[in-house]
Amino acid sequence: MSAACIGCFDGVHLGHQKIIQTTVQIAKEQEIAGKALSILHPWASFFPNFPGLIYPITKRFELIRLLGIDLIEELDLSCIKDMSPERFVRSIVDSGVKVVVVGHDFTFGSGASGNVSTLTELSPKLGYDFIVVPEVVRNSRKVSSSWIRELLAQGSVEKASSLLGRPYSVSGTVYRDKHLGTKLGFPTANIATQEESLACVRPGVYVVSSVIAGDRHFGVLNAGFRPTVNPSKQLKYEAHFFGFSDDLYHRSLEIEFLHFLRPELKFDSVSELVRRVSEDMKSAKAWIKKSSPCSKTLP
Repeated sequence: MSAACIGCFDGVHLGHQKIIQTTVQIAKEQEIAGKALSILHPWASFFPNFPGLIYPITKRFELIRLLGIDLIEELDLSCIKDMSPERFVRSIVDSGVKVVVVGHDFTFGSGASGNVSTLTELSPKLGYDFIVVPEVVRNSRKVSSSWIRELLAQGSVEKASSLLGRPYSVSGTVYRDKHLGTKLGFPTANIATQEESLACVRPGVYVVSSVIAGDRHFGVLNAGFRPTVNPSKQLKYEAHFFGFSDDLYHRSLEIEFLHFLRPELKFDSVSELVRRVSEDMKSAKAWIKKSSPCSKTLP
């Protein structure tokens, strides 16, 4: 038997955390397993203008488990979107779910015709209990994955992080590129992110941090298309860590976005680019010293 929360949970933001934590608490009280039924991709992903997931699905599951969930079951929207609401709920109850936990605006079944009222109607017939978790509101607006995607596209990473309950981050493996940063005087770690379609931040320069070999390092990162030198058609992540000179090639890094410094710019010359990057590093260090308790470790 289990208590199960149902949703996409992309980003595992503050609203999702409340639903998941409620599920964990109920499971403990009733001495049953706590399960998360995660819809892999939201309904919006079926449309061409969808900006992408906030995190890769593997990262989503990692965050869900950290909240105390015992089991995670994947739900493929393409397989369940045409089910009648009753058939969908029955399939969940038949798998041993005793308590269903959802957000107040949860919809399901063919044409999203099922909602909280449907759960109320089906509860005595199918023999389950259910809990509806109220929305989490910030600045008079419901915390949602779509809002966070909007903020990322605007470069508002601090606000996005406040809704996520943790710094927004990207993860990937450092790969060898053309060593352009090294030649210009600021070696960079070029990050190859996972191939999943992920939401992108606004192209620009950010203050970032990453834990490398157990120590936290701060730096600047350019997320963009490198319009001045060696332009790219795909968004690239290139990070320079202050006072760090070890070899990072083939290492996996999680880079946290702390603050937006400026949009990506095209410069008339390489020397102008180098001058501006130097200014960016000074601005980043000033922000870190002002905002981070770890600033004393800066070079």
